[in-house]
Amino acid sequence: MPLEEIHADIDRQWPKHLRETRDILRIPSVSMTGEGIEETAQRLLEIVSAMGAKAKLFRAAKDSHPVVGGLLDVGADKTVIVYGMYDVMPIGNIDEWDQPPFGAKIVEMKPHGKVLINRGVCNSKAAMMGSLLAIRTMNDRDELPMNIHLILEGEEELGGPSFPGYVRKNRAKLSKADAAFSFDYGENANGVPVIALGMKGCMCLDLSTKGSERGGPMNGEIHSSDAVIVDSPVWRLVHALSSMVDENQDPAIDGIWDDVAEPAKEDLALVRKLAKVFDPECYAREVGVNKFKVTGSKERLLRKYLFEPSLNIDGIVAGYNGEGTKTVLPDNARAKIDIRLVPDMSVDGTYRKVANHLRKRGFADVEIGRYEDYPWTKVSVDEAVSQACIRAMRYHGREPEIWPLTAGSAPFYLFDQFLGIPWGGAGLGHGGKAHAPNEFAVVEKMRDFEKSVATVFCKYAEILGES
Repeated sequence: MPLEEIHADIDRQWPKHLRETRDILRIPSVSMTGEGIEETAQRLLEIVSAMGAKAKLFRAAKDSHPVVGGLLDVGADKTVIVYGMYDVMPIGNIDEWDQPPFGAKIVEMKPHGKVLINRGVCNSKAAMMGSLLAIRTMNDRDELPMNIHLILEGEEELGGPSFPGYVRKNRAKLSKADAAFSFDYGENANGVPVIALGMKGCMCLDLSTKGSERGGPMNGEIHSSDAVIVDSPVWRLVHALSSMVDENQDPAIDGIWDDVAEPAKEDLALVRKLAKVFDPECYAREVGVNKFKVTGSKERLLRKYLFEPSLNIDGIVAGYNGEGTKTVLPDNARAKIDIRLVPDMSVDGTYRKVANHLRKRGFADVEIGRYEDYPWTKVSVDEAVSQACIRAMRYHGREPEIWPLTAGSAPFYLFDQFLGIPWGGAGLGHGGKAHAPNEFAVVEKMRDFEKSVATVFCKYAEILGES
């Protein structure tokens, strides 16, 4: 397969590809508010339909954000799924952005050179577009080696129901695919591509308290002088949250560690190899912290990072938070938490443990709200899809770091646990500040990313041809 010619074609078309990517980035697609979602979905539908895919929009419910789904059938013997997400997080505080969050501006940033700043450029709207452009380049040359089911979702940041609903509705045809791919910018700050063979699960919960018959204000906030004799829903929530972790902020929910599996020998071997090249100081700089709370060897840090669950407070809302003071006793409080799940923890089992823990500790009045949760997911390094990713990075002269799990989460359990097919993904490219102000991606590496997507497809076809 003329891979070098495909790469040369991407080089020739790169100015156009960059313009198209900037155009789609300029359309807001904030799933939390719905801003720009419909416009983005329609634009993507036009793009994939123009490629020859039989595509349509799917919604799990009337008010759901649509999945753009369709089959690009090139008459190949093999078929894969390509997943992408077009929704992005809210911009947050506009005053903290140096450039317009949906302006797709290209500026100089040390030490990277030219970078593109925009919400979603790193996570992961630009990579989705780059994947489509790589596929289009191969398809236009009649050199796409496999049929492709495209699934582009607009609710990933919400954990919404449309992607799971689409997969369940189309299970019969999707389960016939040979593998699933999700491509993203994969280079760390040192330029080393990272390939993850699994992801932790993620359970998101709302915990809320309010004044009730057991005590606390029941008809709005009251004067704080009454706190000496009136129960505070805010303190109730704080104490409930505090009971769920130990002094090291590790989960202390009753029974939660009972389901945590010991890492497999294959995974421990990968960790030992990773520890030789992993740079904790570089990663600390990447995430913007001075140091980690874990002491000891790099192997100990990695084992904890990859194989242990966590409980995080995403946000707490209660009472008055404006300028100056307002001495009130609030009538309610709410916290959003996430629990990262590792093998062999289950979503439902963990939820029951949370509910039982709160009840046993005297917090039965704490209300629990749930969302669409992600179980953990994992594939073997020996799968053809994994080996294709590794070969692709080596083709580009990079020796990848192979991570048995990553602490992040995505709904890829639908591929291996529901459809019964392996999944994988790799990519050149580097960005940063995902979910934060001034989110960016390095422009030249965005072009490298497109080339690496084409390389993965070709290497996967190569491996299938060897078997």
